[in-house]
Amino acid sequence: MGALDFLFGWAFLVPLFPALAFVLVGLGGTRMKRFEWGGWVAVALSFAAMVVGVLIGVGEMLSPGTYTDTSTVWLTVPGPVGPFPNGFSLVMGTLVDPVSALMLIVVTVVGFLVMLYSIGYMHHDHGLPRYYAELSLFLTAMIGLVLSDNLLEFFLFWELVGVCSYFLIGFYYEKPSAASAAKEAFLVTRVGDVLFLLGVFIYFATYALAGGGAGWAAAGFKFASGNGPFLGSLVTGASSPTLTVAGLMMLAGAAGKSAQFPLHVWLPDAMEGPTTVSALIHAATMVAAGVYLLAVTSLFLGFTPTDQLAIVAVGGFTTFFAATMAVVQPDIKRVIAYSTISQLGYMVLAVGAGFTMVGMFHLFTHAFFKALLFLAAGSVIHAVGTQDLFKMGGLRKHMRVTYVAFLVGALSLSGIPPFAGFFSKDDVLASVYSQLGAHPAYWPFFLLALGAVFLTGYYIFRAFFLAFHGDRPRDAALPAAHEGPWVMRVPLVVLSALAVLAGLFVFAPPFAHLLAPGFTVGGIAPALQGVALGANVPPVYGTTDLALSAVSVALAGGGVLTAWRLWGNGRVYALPEGSPAAPVRRLLLNRYYMKVGYDWIGQRAVYSVARAADFFEQFVIDGTIRGIEGTFARMSDGLRRIQTGVVSDYAAYVVTGVIGLLLLLLFLGPWIVTALGGG
Repeated sequence: MGALDFLFGWAFLVPLFPALAFVLVGLGGTRMKRFEWGGWVAVALSFAAMVVGVLIGVGEMLSPGTYTDTSTVWLTVPGPVGPFPNGFSLVMGTLVDPVSALMLIVVTVVGFLVMLYSIGYMHHDHGLPRYYAELSLFLTAMIGLVLSDNLLEFFLFWELVGVCSYFLIGFYYEKPSAASAAKEAFLVTRVGDVLFLLGVFIYFATYALAGGGAGWAAAGFKFASGNGPFLGSLVTGASSPTLTVAGLMMLAGAAGKSAQFPLHVWLPDAMEGPTTVSALIHAATMVAAGVYLLAVTSLFLGFTPTDQLAIVAVGGFTTFFAATMAVVQPDIKRVIAYSTISQLGYMVLAVGAGFTMVGMFHLFTHAFFKALLFLAAGSVIHAVGTQDLFKMGGLRKHMRVTYVAFLVGALSLSGIPPFAGFFSKDDVLASVYSQLGAHPAYWPFFLLALGAVFLTGYYIFRAFFLAFHGDRPRDAALPAAHEGPWVMRVPLVVLSALAVLAGLFVFAPPFAHLLAPGFTVGGIAPALQGVALGANVPPVYGTTDLALSAVSVALAGGGVLTAWRLWGNGRVYALPEGSPAAPVRRLLLNRYYMKVGYDWIGQRAVYSVARAADFFEQFVIDGTIRGIEGTFARMSDGLRRIQTGVVSDYAAYVVTGVIGLLLLLLFLGPWIVTALGGG
């Protein structure tokens, strides 16, 4: 354990490797003889981060129930400050615990594979030094977020993740659609970020005051105080309504980053960026950050029952809502994008039901098969030059590796055993099902999540059959289909293996304890264990779970068979003329008109308010200031004109003043004497 403790203490090195790549490639990339050299520098340093990150992650799993907090004081604010008589401190540090260890493996492994894949995929693009520098900074931000040991540091890296996503989504900034998508992602997620920051302040005040002014204030926003108890134990008599509001603010922040309803609209449009960026955003960075926020909040701060119901509602509804839009999309990347929104809903659902580690397990497996699907789609796009599924077909003959990779990813996403998605998704469903007796309000959202299983099998295999099966004539202007270079094929092979094997980790002793009943992290308050960790996690694959798994697999299989019936072997299903389903299809293609509604609100309501505010600022505030300034300017100008420097003029002014004073006394004198009581 000594070697492991030493390694955990150096966890801060993991984000420094991609940060060094950002500096080297960002400053020297354009000076290298070949731009690809900058890519290889980024690949090498991301590989170093992966090696150290995986060692730390596996080492933590071998040490169940422990955590290592290494931090230093960043800034001390002396007291008294408001309710804190002794002031408070702000710290920066790293916290290695089972949740961060799991995320560290995901981020570093997927990050390295995406970076390696980029060498082949981005070969013909311009601006490669900028691309590799921004991608390295993206990895730095996400790793820093994962290892943060306090909410303030977490929020700083959270914002850096958002900035990097803005840069990368808008990488092709010459295209108006890409620039617009980047701005949309930035602005929509800002809505959640503002509410998240408000939640941080509420938690800070609540936890600090709960410790008599010395609790969280002394710890400096830290999740854990030194090697002592987690902050959940500091909440003694805290206001439940206050914590409910704080929890809802955290949910809003997570909904923004993880594209949950109603802040989901930005993610499908984020496909304007390179496919490699989409793979990283969807599998290991941007959207995973939102679920991770809910996980650490659940583990270290706790949610009230009201918060849990809200989280379950958002997650359960989003699983089905997003899946319905995926079934009609003609763009291969958008199909997978809506799939991400739906699968994130499963993770949110599990966290809300009180099973944080189950939700994180699905995040773990999802990262590998979703990165696999995006990189396989990128291989197709790289080969045929289009994202339109209806311009593809018959690609299995020319792209065997990509064909198998996409098939493995589709089977795992659908939840077909023994692929990874089967184990984690069914664990989510079983966990939520176990709570339905105690929480009947969860029923509608559980059923929606169950219905999404059928839709998932349908939409992903619809895309699979359209792209790889059949032999439809292709546009002669498009290039001939061909497999990518080895730097693109190797990540597909590795991710395919992980998409098959990652689910089996649930049976491995180093990992199985994370999902075991009664699992605790460090000294977390016993009162929060049931809420945060799901201490009553049902036994994996008991009788009820096997029955539920059978239902789930049957639904997924039904979706796959339906897709084959309508789209398999080159068939292209078209709605009959005048079909009553046509308006539904139009509704789904237009994404329930939510984006149109948001645009209307922005253009009419927000823009009108902005114009009114601009008018008030220009003509009321500035107008008042300008009016006062003009009045005094005119007065001073008038006074300046009478300053002639001629003595006779000044004498005339004095005589005029004396005469005026005498006349005033003459006419007003008697009245003044009477007023003063003189007579």
